[in-house]
Amino acid sequence: MRILLFSFLIVLSASLSAQNLKGNWLLAYIKAIPPEMEMGELKYSEDGFGDEKAFVEPGLMLLTVLSETKAESFYSDVKESWTVFNDGAKVRLESLQDTLYGSVNKEGMLVLKSTIDENPTTDYFFAHYSPEAAPVELSNTSWKGNGNSGFFQNKTFEFRANEQLFIWDNGKREEREFYIHELGNFWAIEFSSEILTSGFGMIYIEKGSGKTLSGVAYLSLEEDKLPVRSQVSFTKL
Repeated sequence: MRILLFSFLIVLSASLSAQNLKGNWLLAYIKAIPPEMEMGELKYSEDGFGDEKAFVEPGLMLLTVLSETKAESFYSDVKESWTVFNDGAKVRLESLQDTLYGSVNKEGMLVLKSTIDENPTTDYFFAHYSPEAAPVELSNTSWKGNGNSGFFQNKTFEFRANEQLFIWDNGKREEREFYIHELGNFWAIEFSSEILTSGFGMIYIEKGSGKTLSGVAYLSLEEDKLPVRSQVSFTKL
């Protein structure tokens, strides 16, 4: 699996209004600043964020807040249980292996940082997510794409056997790979593409039937820019 949770970035300060976090949150992306060499040692900045130094890539995780005190997360086939602490200004989640802490920023994203990361400057940006669709078999099927970011517009995704993906655009074929990740009862599609600056994208499926799929993707379309949120729909051919 190619998803790498790089650990390098400064926490964004934001206030969390007294609110109920209950529901599903998807890991939209990870934003990081690499260390700099100072006097022969690697140093990590904690005093500000500079977009020109940032490293950003899509994430893969589903965080479900079950109640005011309980949550669970799914990272591919790994499930983890959490205890939630929310004082109205900050939120903290504790599991047997890790502690995540942070707040909700002004865009409504849940920004969390891990206490066990080797490099202490990673932020995980979670966005609201409303999944309903159970996994479906994609191998040997083709789907016409559509999405408001422009990336999926008029593209055909041909999912072949052995995780091989053909992306067709105006008669031209890009040969890539895809992977299906189950997130509890829900699922996501990871796919590679040379058009994306990170080299891959993630589609969290929200709704599905035998003929249609819809969901949300965060795509890295420009260097040094935050991933673009795209509502995605597919129609089976």
